[in-house]
Amino acid sequence: MKKIKIILLLSLGVFASKAQTTVIDFETFTLSPNSAYSSTTNVPFQNNNVSFQYKWDTAYKYWSGGFSYTNKYDSATVGFGNLYGVKPLKGYNNSNTYVIGKNAGIINLGASSNTVNGFYITNTTYAYKSMKLGDSFAKKFGGLSGNDPDYFKLSVKGFKGGILKSDSVIFYLADYRSANNSLDYIVNNWQWVNTASLGDVDSIKFLMYSSDIVSFGINTPLFFGMDNFTITRTTVGLNENINDLKFNVYPNPCDNLLSLDIDSENQSSITISDISGKIIYQQKLNFMQTILDLSSLNSGIYFLEMISDNKKQIKKIIKN
Repeated sequence: MKKIKIILLLSLGVFASKAQTTVIDFETFTLSPNSAYSSTTNVPFQNNNVSFQYKWDTAYKYWSGGFSYTNKYDSATVGFGNLYGVKPLKGYNNSNTYVIGKNAGIINLGASSNTVNGFYITNTTYAYKSMKLGDSFAKKFGGLSGNDPDYFKLSVKGFKGGILKSDSVIFYLADYRSANNSLDYIVNNWQWVNTASLGDVDSIKFLMYSSDIVSFGINTPLFFGMDNFTITRTTVGLNENINDLKFNVYPNPCDNLLSLDIDSENQSSITISDISGKIIYQQKLNFMQTILDLSSLNSGIYFLEMISDNKKQIKKIIKN
């Protein structure tokens, strides 16, 4: 654990909180060989109280939105008939079951306070082949010259209490925007997406964007593969009413010194975590104002949690 200097004299101590991290790898779901989750009644599937949205179009009888878990392995077949295959063939680390997601899919996290640490992502075979070769709807990425600045990206947004948060995490599933064509790529393996910077959320939404767009919409198939969805839920040994503590941090972003003003005369507990959810500092405070020396931390995003008077608040801090 990194040492952070406190400029004022403080009492020593460590506040014990319980953080439970859950990895949903979808291996517990039962499927017949070469099949996928399919519900004609719009029933989401759940694991560890996390609910993955599923939409079925009853008029045209097809999977119209959300997520489906699958054990179909096809990294070669071109076109819409291959909805469930991924370019790496199987799930992350060669696992048997993974998820296919669609544009605008929503995951409800089943608790009021969660951090989505991240997940592994890849291209479906359908989307990969479409971008690599072009098809009757979509263009070949890069165009005839290979110089078109094409892209295919995923944006992950968080909700808290029904309100869409401003922060987002962007991941490029394909990127041809570089002037150097040798740097162009289409993702063909499993890659980790860190979403801890979204902070405290109760649900997340996936939005997909492509440079190949016309007046009717996006031509690139709006699908992606996902595995090992990881969340952390934190509980503390206090009453449930712990959400309205008032404290200020400044300046933010900061260089080395971060000031804290706490609206409480009682003992407070401070925890600082990095964007992966790893706790790097914990301390009890007996003052309403103090200054932290963050010079030992690398530049980046951190989360500062303060607990006092049975109340809790979390703020995102940025170290220059």
